[in-house]
Amino acid sequence: MRSTFSGFNSARSGLFAAQRALDITGHNLANINTRGYTRQRLEQTASTPMRLYGGQGMLGTGVDTTAIHQLRNEFLDYKYRDEASALGFWNAKADGLSFIESIMNEPSDTGISKVIDQLFESFQELSKNPDNITTRTLVRQRAITFTNSINHMYNQLEKMAVDLNFEVNSMVSSINTYGKQIAQLNDQILRAEADGSSANDLRDKRNLLIDDLSKIVDVEVLEVVNPDNPKHKQMVIKVAGKPLVYHKEFTGLKTEKVPSEFFSSFDKQIDIYEIKWADGTGFDADNITGELKAILVMRDGNGEGGNEKGVPYYIKELNHFVNVFANEINKIHLEGFGLDESTGLGFFTVDGVPTGGAKIDDNIFKNINASNIRVNVELEDVNKIAASEDKKLLPKDGTIMLQISELRHKQSMFKEGKPEDFIKSLIGTLGVEAEEADRNALNQLTLLSEIENRRQSISGVWQDEELSNMVKFQHAYNASARMITTIDEMLDVVINKIGIVGR
Repeated sequence: MRSTFSGFNSARSGLFAAQRALDITGHNLANINTRGYTRQRLEQTASTPMRLYGGQGMLGTGVDTTAIHQLRNEFLDYKYRDEASALGFWNAKADGLSFIESIMNEPSDTGISKVIDQLFESFQELSKNPDNITTRTLVRQRAITFTNSINHMYNQLEKMAVDLNFEVNSMVSSINTYGKQIAQLNDQILRAEADGSSANDLRDKRNLLIDDLSKIVDVEVLEVVNPDNPKHKQMVIKVAGKPLVYHKEFTGLKTEKVPSEFFSSFDKQIDIYEIKWADGTGFDADNITGELKAILVMRDGNGEGGNEKGVPYYIKELNHFVNVFANEINKIHLEGFGLDESTGLGFFTVDGVPTGGAKIDDNIFKNINASNIRVNVELEDVNKIAASEDKKLLPKDGTIMLQISELRHKQSMFKEGKPEDFIKSLIGTLGVEAEEADRNALNQLTLLSEIENRRQSISGVWQDEELSNMVKFQHAYNASARMITTIDEMLDVVINKIGIVGR
């Protein structure tokens, strides 16, 4: 026989289940704008029924609440993090290439092409009026403008490399910060779930950290069985093939300053940060992606041996252009004569040092690059600018200046052709690289947005749905309460009104 009060228990369980579901609905609505929040649902099941005697069947006894679960798709999490790393890489690379484009500033009326045009025009003018001091002064000023433009361009590229190096250090610090927080959350989650519960809000915090970390560097997220307790799983996050986080253990990264091989190759002393694991082992930066990879490419990419093109590549190309361009002019100028019959002077030298009888193969010419090219200080006396090929023809001979001005059309100067062709080729390469990065960044953004939309369709909080649930659970609560009232009235009849006839 059933208990007199079993109906109360069924109604009570429904009352409590509806109340808990309302609490969860309220929690979902409260976090509707919380970044990384995953909506939650109450899992409930019918209570164990009571068997009735005589084969009459099973009488239900109410409802049990079993768990509060998150609505989350782990496959979409995996896809999101994978694509977030790719987006981080292309975004950072596009930004870097865009900055280099700004430094090059081509095509424009103030770019290096315009400066070279003006320099050749001054050479051409001097070939027509070799004894004109004003024209000679103009040649020297245009040459100084050229060297200043090249020096400024190099300095901007070098500063960019230094800034990128600082960014590498900042990103390593960010990775360590994320790793430490994830390790702490792993420990908190394990302790919170020791009784079989699901620490949903802590898991949300951890997932959000992993999402953010994946933009900086690609991560591999694994769950392994706890060897001390097979019922529990431990989270492992690998970066570059090695665990950054193993449950609550964190192996960070560190940076060490080492001289840059690239800048040392042309006597520039710049230290760069080398990334290592905190335990001293090497960090495999070749097998990562994300923002960190893009920053490393822009800082170190010299375009050799399959390496991508970063700041060193464009500095190297600029150095090559300047060295060849300057020494093609020097070769001709060394053979000419100034108005004062001086000869054997270079037009451009390293840091503008006097020629001092040096030959074209000597270091003051051979080592000319974008950072040190200057106009020979001896040419402050513009009479020493060699315009004539024979001192007997002074002062009206401008053959040397004519030969120099004809370099403008020398197709064999570079493998790309004349100087203008080299600059166009360099800018074209930069433009193609930047266009590719922009296009891939846009594509990745579209793909990531699509994945995020699908993820939000499962995990996101939708106001209409939650309001609908709120009404549904409120009605369930009211119905259970009404059931308790009904049973109470029935008992009142049994207790107070039955058997009182005739009193």
